Amino acid sequence: MPKKVIILHIVLIISSLLGLNGCTDNPNVKDLSSIDLSMNILRFEQELFACKSVSDITTLAMKHSDFYNTYTHDIIGYNVRGPQSTEEDVAVELYKYIAHKDMNSLYAKTQEKFEYFDAIQDELEEAAKYINFYFPEEKIENITTFISTFHYGSVYDALNRRFLIGVDLYLGGDYEVYHAIDPQNFPTYRVKKFEPYRIVPNCVQTFTNHIVPSYEGTNFIEQAVYEGKKLYLLDLLLPSYHDSLKMNYLKGQTEWVIDQEKNIWSYLVQEDVLYSSDKNNFQKHYFNDGPFTTPFGNESSPRAGAWIGWQIVKKYMKQNTKITIHELLADSNHQAIFQKSGYRP
Repeated sequence: MPKKVIILHIVLIISSLLGLNGCTDNPNVKDLSSIDLSMNILRFEQELFACKSVSDITTLAMKHSDFYNTYTHDIIGYNVRGPQSTEEDVAVELYKYIAHKDMNSLYAKTQEKFEYFDAIQDELEEAAKYINFYFPEEKIENITTFISTFHYGSVYDALNRRFLIGVDLYLGGDYEVYHAIDPQNFPTYRVKKFEPYRIVPNCVQTFTNHIVPSYEGTNFIEQAVYEGKKLYLLDLLLPSYHDSLKMNYLKGQTEWVIDQEKNIWSYLVQEDVLYSSDKNNFQKHYFNDGPFTTPFGNESSPRAGAWIGWQIVKKYMKQNTKITIHELLADSNHQAIFQKSGYRP
């Protein structure tokens, strides 16, 4: 993806069930009344599918030139753009794309589900206020919705400070087309999570991927702390959402890791996993998304390594109350964070 066009921070659609913490004394709930921020929305897919000619496509390209370029290069470029394509060629191919009966059917389904976006827009506005509360330089006031033919869900456009949402990946886990797609790319555990109520947390996850400095852990514990930082940040930015959502878990999976925390830790210690430097192994088995965490069996929850890292960072911040979120994110000594946390379940 060419960096000169845009920087896109993308999250797979792997969210969990939405839920409210229900704690009125949650210290992460802040008074946002002084934050001057208003969320605007561009329903790009509506304007695109309203086009009745190639000329209309050209007009749309001029009206929304910045997103049109992103859309036709980075999002659906494989459908409309060839190595030697001119912009006129792209407009023609894009018109063919929206005129296809399958695309019309997909568009109709998205509008049935998302004709109105007000509630999601309001939730994203609150999330953007929390982002601005902790990161005053990050003022996100724009949302753009689109159709990507099942390639992109939630995207944070860092260059333009806006959230991009592929509504065709939020049509519900029972949408029959998802089940007809190659199960290698759309396994059941992912399809179950293609739900509308996951849009807001997915968007915020893409922001955390942008704002938390990149880090390549050399061993398990360093990678765990890195993942824990991102999850701790989600605690601050999504104070009203259940922990299962932040971990991208399905129903019952949070309960499993809570119940098994001591056993998970004992296994990691006894099997010398904590300081394992075999990145391919520990990344695949403990941090990558999937239906479960392989060493703990098919009934386990996925990404157990990330969950352990989250507990470490929470314990560290509880033990070191004067450390700010900015200081936490900037600290690359993940081994020291682990040691100072005193985490031992």
